Amino acid sequence: MMPPGMARLALVTGATGFMAQHLVPALIGEGWEVRASGRSGRPAWLLPEVAYEAADLTGERGLEALCDGADTIFHLAGATSSLSSAEQMHESNAVATTNLVAAARKTGVRRFVHMGSTSIYGEEVPLPQPIVESVEPHPSRGYGKAKWLAEQAVWAAAADGLPAVVLRPVSVFGPGAVKLLASAILDVAIESFAGCRAIDIEAAPVELRLVHVADVVGSALHLAGAEGAEGKAYNVVAPWYPGSVELAGMLGALFAMPVKETDRAPSGLSLEDRRQAWETMLASGMEKAILFTEERFRFLKKANRNNRLSIDALLSTGYEFRYGNESDLITGVAETIDWYRQQHWLL
Repeated sequence: MMPPGMARLALVTGATGFMAQHLVPALIGEGWEVRASGRSGRPAWLLPEVAYEAADLTGERGLEALCDGADTIFHLAGATSSLSSAEQMHESNAVATTNLVAAARKTGVRRFVHMGSTSIYGEEVPLPQPIVESVEPHPSRGYGKAKWLAEQAVWAAAADGLPAVVLRPVSVFGPGAVKLLASAILDVAIESFAGCRAIDIEAAPVELRLVHVADVVGSALHLAGAEGAEGKAYNVVAPWYPGSVELAGMLGALFAMPVKETDRAPSGLSLEDRRQAWETMLASGMEKAILFTEERFRFLKKANRNNRLSIDALLSTGYEFRYGNESDLITGVAETIDWYRQQHWLL
């Protein structure tokens, strides 16, 4: 625990990732001292006043020293399903979290904020909706299983006295995101670049769920200090659930392309034509940052039988969403596209 009058020290793991690039500046802005950690070298974007320590959380050596003096730990590190093998996901999520919570408990942190995932609920077993955090998870895929094992490690440490909270965000978008909605945005940009006059989208609706990175970071900061928040999990999702056609229309409007509903599947450009347009865009100066998916508009087809989530637990702590309603989310997507263009992630 930090002495009175001194800045609180936050340890942020996963400092080379997307989420940390939003959380670290937010912490600095609120007067925190920050110690960041990742597996590789110091990220170029880190401010000079942020201390950085390279650490492998899958090994136990040095983790108590890493946690020592930290008032709060924001555990963001973990491998994702789109970029890692099953073994890597298990090591970087389950094993790493087990090691870190053990070190955190020994060093006496005031609060441990763990970034979990709604993927732990799974998609095969139908759950009562809206899903509350106390429901028994049934993860159906490798990523969800690895995240559930990591979360179980947090709860085991909490039973031994670690003051922990768990966030379970859905599909996160915003500046710096490289997959999910970002890939759908890239698909629209590709078809616009290729000269398509409209976006062909399958008429059968799929209900989607989103959350802006600002609300994931905002809720993490809020729960780090909210009285009585420890010992609980919190779903983090915007209250507005757009349909696939609706979201395609929103993206189309931002690229000045109307949406054309079709019963034909697959629709739109072929994989060969999409890839050729994408490679031409890269050759024209676009950065290879956003994930190109072989399946066109893959994110818009991600149907989930356990899609609706309760956010009553989060709202009961006093948190207010920055991007909560339809209008706010449209603004957030427009801002994200502008950011991609400024960074040359889109032409």
